[in-house]
Amino acid sequence: MLVLYPELERKELIDQSNETLLPLIRKIRRVFEDHFDRTWFAIIIDGLPIDFRTIRMIRELVGLQSIHVGDEWFIYQAVVELSRFSLLIRKFLLPVLKERLGVSGLMPHRVVRDRTQYILRRFVAYTFPYNLERLEGLTGQLRSSLLSAYPSLEPQS
Repeated sequence: MLVLYPELERKELIDQSNETLLPLIRKIRRVFEDHFDRTWFAIIIDGLPIDFRTIRMIRELVGLQSIHVGDEWFIYQAVVELSRFSLLIRKFLLPVLKERLGVSGLMPHRVVRDRTQYILRRFVAYTFPYNLERLEGLTGQLRSSLLSAYPSLEPQS
């Protein structure tokens, strides 16, 4: 098929990206802001090998309100950072989450004494793996949708 107006085709691709990618980005925003971009979370990940650049890129991604020409490369890089973030959280935080939250029976000398805080932190410890899975699932969906629209973003091995 001969395309006489490549800029029109590009605009259609951007419109389709706004329709398919933005709803996924909004869902990621909700999960990330509700469960990972919180003060308590920053405290428990202190000392973990998570680069500030990673958090910054994720915040920029979830802040997108529309997609423009050229944004696809940034979105891809942010998806890579989201995947790295999830991997690091799964590897370094999940095994010690209760200890870091101060609700582990294995470390009774470090258990939070305030009953309300203890209950809230136990709830966080209980729901955290589920929320991490939600973030990972949405990240995978965003990656798949992005590569469907822009297959040239996939690195060639």
